[in-house]
Amino acid sequence: MLGYAPIADDLDAGRLGLLWGTAYVFADHPDKPFDGEAGGELLETSVTYNVLEAVGQAKTEVIASSPYFVPGVKGMQFLKKLRDRGVKVTVLTNSLGSTDEPLVHTGYSRYREQMLAEGIELYELSSARVKHNERPFLFNSSLGRLHAKLFVIDRKTSFIGSMNLDPRSATVNTEFGAVINSPELARELIRVIDIDRLQSAYRVRLAKSGHGVEWLGLSDDKEVVLDTEPDASWWLRFKAWLLSPLAPEEQL
Repeated sequence: MLGYAPIADDLDAGRLGLLWGTAYVFADHPDKPFDGEAGGELLETSVTYNVLEAVGQAKTEVIASSPYFVPGVKGMQFLKKLRDRGVKVTVLTNSLGSTDEPLVHTGYSRYREQMLAEGIELYELSSARVKHNERPFLFNSSLGRLHAKLFVIDRKTSFIGSMNLDPRSATVNTEFGAVINSPELARELIRVIDIDRLQSAYRVRLAKSGHGVEWLGLSDDKEVVLDTEPDASWWLRFKAWLLSPLAPEEQL
């Protein structure tokens, strides 16, 4: 099962558990980055299009894990429609300190306050807290970095694949993934996401001062509140601040 022993060990021991469900597999066309006139046709067959179609049908809840999360203007409109319908949205992504693409993180951080104001729950992986997680699943524990790309919809339907929720996955990168209808798999994914966000991530909230955001975590079972990007040096924070206005969103 997810989050436990390596599959090879379970196979050798004859104890591998299987979950059954219906899956729909999607793959982007290899010419996706170069196709101009047929862009509309490719859009309807793209991984991003089909994942958002599934997410858009959510009735109660969407849980997402995306290493790079850059919603953009259209993405914010999409998320706002979900929230207007009362759909709970939870996102786990990398913090500035854990990401390997600080420039991409600036594309996320410019929408952070807006997402929180819409009632979206945000969690950012802590590269320092990862080391204390006994069962890492969604991230590379040696690097302290989130890697898994997945969505869980209404605790019944899941997406697992290569797609981030960002402009490059939507328009440039060739992606692959599957939408799986299996409440059992959805429960397993939610379980490991919950473990990771509670043990290895900071919860982000709007600052009580009314300006900016704060990061909430646990230290020795006590809640700590940070007002600067956690696990990030002053130099990294300065570079992110300096480059943020210069980063073209469509290239992030």
